[in-house]
Amino acid sequence: MNKKQAFFSITLAAFLASCSDDSNSWNASEVCPESGRGTFVDERDGQVYKYTTIGNQVWMAENLNYETDYSICYDNGDSDCNFWGRYYSLQENNDENGKLDYARVDSVCPMGWHVPSNDEWLELINVVGKLDDRETAMRLKSTNLWDEKRESGSDDCAFSSLPAGYLYWDGGITDMFLSASYWSSTMKTSSSVFDVIIHSSVLNHFADAWMTLRCIKD
Repeated sequence: MNKKQAFFSITLAAFLASCSDDSNSWNASEVCPESGRGTFVDERDGQVYKYTTIGNQVWMAENLNYETDYSICYDNGDSDCNFWGRYYSLQENNDENGKLDYARVDSVCPMGWHVPSNDEWLELINVVGKLDDRETAMRLKSTNLWDEKRESGSDDCAFSSLPAGYLYWDGGITDMFLSASYWSSTMKTSSSVFDVIIHSSVLNHFADAWMTLRCIKD
C-alpha cells in the first residue's frame, strides 16, 4: 500500500467513525428524560393534555383540540377530534395565500402556551436530530398508526406525532396515515407561512392547508 492509499484509508476510517459516533451519541434519557413529562389542563374547556420536555423546550405531546370557528374535525366527528386533534386555519379569511391572522395565533393555544415559531421548530429538530433525516422523524413519530410506507416511529421523546395528514381548503383530507403537518407562527413570504412536515423524514415547508397544531410552553 502506497502513502496515498494509506492516507485515504485512514481518512475514510476516521470519517466513518465520526459518523458512527454522531449517531450513537444521541441519548433520549439526556435529551428528553421521562421526568420532564406530565399533563396540564386547558382551563378554557377543561381538556387535559400531555406534555414532554425536549432539550430546553416543553411541547404539547398531543394535537390541540380547542374548538374555534376556524377549526375542523376530521369527518366532522367529535370522537375524531378527541383522537387526532383539530385541523386549523391560522391565515386571514382562511385564505391559503393569506397572511397569518395574529388574533388567531395569539389566542388559539392555552394560557401559558403559544404557537411555535419556525425557529422554535428548528430548535426541536436540531435537538432531536436534523432536517430531512429518517432517524429524526422516527424519534418524533408515534409507535403506531403510520402506513407501512412511512413506518411507525420509536417515539423516543414521547412527542407522539400522529399521521393526521392535512385538509385541503375544499375539505378533502390528504396523507392520512402518511404524514403530520404542523403550523408555525412565522411568515415565509408575504403570502405563505412556514410549517413542519413529518413523514419519512422531517421537512420545513410552507402551509397550504388546514393543519394540526402543537403548542409550546412560554
